[in-house]
Amino acid sequence: MQINDIFDLSQYDEAYKFVSENKGTTIQDLGMGKYQIVEFPKPSLDELKLIKRVEINQERDAAEQGGFFYMGKTFDSDIVSCIRIQGAAQSMQAAAMAENVPTITWTCKDNTTVELTAQELMGLSVALAEWSNTCHQKATSLKAQIDKATSEEELENITWNA
Repeated sequence: MQINDIFDLSQYDEAYKFVSENKGTTIQDLGMGKYQIVEFPKPSLDELKLIKRVEINQERDAAEQGGFFYMGKTFDSDIVSCIRIQGAAQSMQAAAMAENVPTITWTCKDNTTVELTAQELMGLSVALAEWSNTCHQKATSLKAQIDKATSEEELENITWNA
């Protein structure tokens, strides 16, 4: 099989193997049981860079919202958890200023609980901000590498987990 070959369904396995082994090709349905192997133009380096930037942003968001480490535990950091942490930290700060210094039981990512004082809860809020900043700094560094890349191979080597 080659690009632009027309085939019927009896040759489907052979065509599928060709397409799976040749990036940038696909099978187009011509109707009436006829199919054609077609080649799509490869994206330019600039288009590949845009795709890689989107990939890095998605991985940054997943990491940022995937939990962070504080006081020997992993805490949730999805959007709702961030709002809860900030609200609890503000409430505990207000309670501490009123000299009513309670503790709060917080559920960690693994569903265990910890007792946090007002100071520890403020530390949790700071750790959350530091985690977010770390994720964004890493993404910024990777995007700088993307901008400097001169080939598709260089782009492929730029990954969040490297």
